[in-house]
Amino acid sequence: MNKTGFVLTFFIVTMAISLLETFFISSSTCPNQTHAPALEVSPSDSRLENASLYLMSMYNPTLGLVANSEDRGPNPLRVVPCNNTYWVYSDNLWAGWALQPFNPNIAENITKTVEWYTARYGRSMLFEAAVGEPIPTTIHAKKDIKVFGEVVNGSRVQILLDRHQFVDNPGVFHDAEEYADLCWYMTLNYWMMGDTGASMHWFRTGEKMWNYTTQKGFYDKAARTNGTYQNYKLGLFILAQRVTQFDSNITEDVEAAAWIYQNDLGGITTLSWLDGSPYGTANAETTSALLLAYNKELINRLRKRQTPAESKLAATINELNNIRNLMYIFIATTIIFMATTVYFAKRKLKST
Repeated sequence: MNKTGFVLTFFIVTMAISLLETFFISSSTCPNQTHAPALEVSPSDSRLENASLYLMSMYNPTLGLVANSEDRGPNPLRVVPCNNTYWVYSDNLWAGWALQPFNPNIAENITKTVEWYTARYGRSMLFEAAVGEPIPTTIHAKKDIKVFGEVVNGSRVQILLDRHQFVDNPGVFHDAEEYADLCWYMTLNYWMMGDTGASMHWFRTGEKMWNYTTQKGFYDKAARTNGTYQNYKLGLFILAQRVTQFDSNITEDVEAAAWIYQNDLGGITTLSWLDGSPYGTANAETTSALLLAYNKELINRLRKRQTPAESKLAATINELNNIRNLMYIFIATTIIFMATTVYFAKRKLKST
């Protein structure tokens, strides 16, 4: 073998080995590229505590519920102010779980109250996805329902439902993929159903709505229509990412933006302008949504809700990875064989 042939053969073999090592390392260190480690960046304990104190400051022990907001403006029914309005869901459905790590007694009272109303009037068929209860994959439009309106301790109060049942409103969100919050509900819902592929589809769809320019909110259809971000969607994203552990390059930016909106009372501002400037007051829904993402018990509950379909999918992915690696070996071996054959053929021609 002359010097040129030896160098050529050595180069081809070296490149083939390098190629194999690259793919084997990639396969062994990242067996499933759709998952990432749990978030490491977290707010200070004082921020979390202040957010919980905000919710507890609006707790009404007589009703067993948290008020919507400190805002004294009228609620959607234009009858009583927001600080005397109590939404069973989403506000208190989420608040019960949000307060669990901070004040278990109040959290339990809220949850029991929510369960009483739910037993009587049914589920929302939407907001439950954030606390580990599967919902229909078809999302119906909302209807605000008053279930209580009386004077309590000298003030008129209302207890309301934000319900998404077919009997209330047969309309369907055919454009659900244009709303970030609906994407997070479906991300969690399909995750609980064990359909990782569908879960990731909804996650990626919502993720694309992040405004990379301002890095302060999700520029979805609601934001385009109203000219403001709805900040509860930030908390829902963090929750969905922590549960699924899908890889995302916006997780830290979303978390940073969410806590920027914490006001002096500890609550998370409900809305913000598109440049990230806070607009208006905080409310129970937005604050609870963010605290859900830091409830380890809830995250574990959501993770464990998956069906055996997940393990079957993981097994299939691993099998495909093994087949892929065998294909790489076959291709590299074929390249080496062909190069060696060509070299010796040329050598034979020269010798004759």
